[in-house]
Amino acid sequence: MPFFSHFSKATNFTLSGQASTWAFLSDESQIGMRYIPELGISNTLFKEQSIDASISLNSFTWFPVNSLKDINNNIDLDIYRLWLRYSTAQLELRIGLQKINFGQAKILRTLMWFDRLDIRDPLQLTDGVYGLLGRYYFLNNANIWLWGLYGNNGLKGLEMFETDDEQVEFGGRCQVPLFKGELAFSFNHRDLDRADWESKMSTPIFDGLENRYAIDGNWDIGIGIWFEMLVSEIMTNEKELLWQELLTIGTDYTFGIGPGIHLLCEHFIYSFGAEIDKTNNTSKFSALLIDFSISMLDRLSAIGYYDWEEEKVYTYIGLRRTYDNWQINLLGFSGSQNPMDKKNKNNTFSGKGVQCMVTYNH
Repeated sequence: MPFFSHFSKATNFTLSGQASTWAFLSDESQIGMRYIPELGISNTLFKEQSIDASISLNSFTWFPVNSLKDINNNIDLDIYRLWLRYSTAQLELRIGLQKINFGQAKILRTLMWFDRLDIRDPLQLTDGVYGLLGRYYFLNNANIWLWGLYGNNGLKGLEMFETDDEQVEFGGRCQVPLFKGELAFSFNHRDLDRADWESKMSTPIFDGLENRYAIDGNWDIGIGIWFEMLVSEIMTNEKELLWQELLTIGTDYTFGIGPGIHLLCEHFIYSFGAEIDKTNNTSKFSALLIDFSISMLDRLSAIGYYDWEEEKVYTYIGLRRTYDNWQINLLGFSGSQNPMDKKNKNNTFSGKGVQCMVTYNH
């Protein structure tokens, strides 16, 4: 009884939420509304030990500007996050539907494995994954991640083929301090969904898997520099191989002009082929971001993408005004799609258009 009495008294409940509405004017103009309520539960068990949970829903609707009657066909309600976490001063264990992301790249992300975060999205929304994540933090700031995922269908991140949701996907990450920065190694193994493979490739399979090996690092040497490098092997029928190689290099610096002008550059290379040393079908993208404050409340950002293969430029500009609980975003974009959308199938900002979004957080 004393334990349960202590648990009851120490339990804290918090209810928060985010409401947003937007008007999208482009080739396919639309109006939409979204509300994400979140219930947080936390409890301190013993000294430096706690348990907490988060439950949130993603409810939204949208409809074409010229067809209000379609609103009934575009109403959706999904579980956004649903996880339980146990933590101490150096250990964290989290199970359930959660966001797992890592890496240093901001725009052209080689390590976009389990999320679809887009720097252009004012809400920074992304679907979660079902699984167990464990992280241990050493006293020298090194840390180790281990994860096991299960029951996740559909494409995640930059995947070419879906995962077999009846098999466990697993991996890990080790991150260590190095000079004035960090260096990390990551690994992930998954079984491929047979039906998805056969719908995209000409050869049938009875067994398919993917192993990913990645290294990334970041350092502050007066300017910030980082890189992410990935080699992925896809094996089918225990012999046929498809190699993928991805590389992102980036740098940023804040110039001491006025309130400070932040400049960020990234370059991304993607290639694949039947042999690791003879990959072909290479794509190269570059991105340049500039952002700075123009007042106490307003911040302006602009992104330019260049597709070296198609020799095309894609642009994005955003103006954000922030109050205590309110945020207003005015966005403009031009180009057929963000170059990374060719891999993640997210065409939110395709074509030419503008978007106005108003967000309230409570």
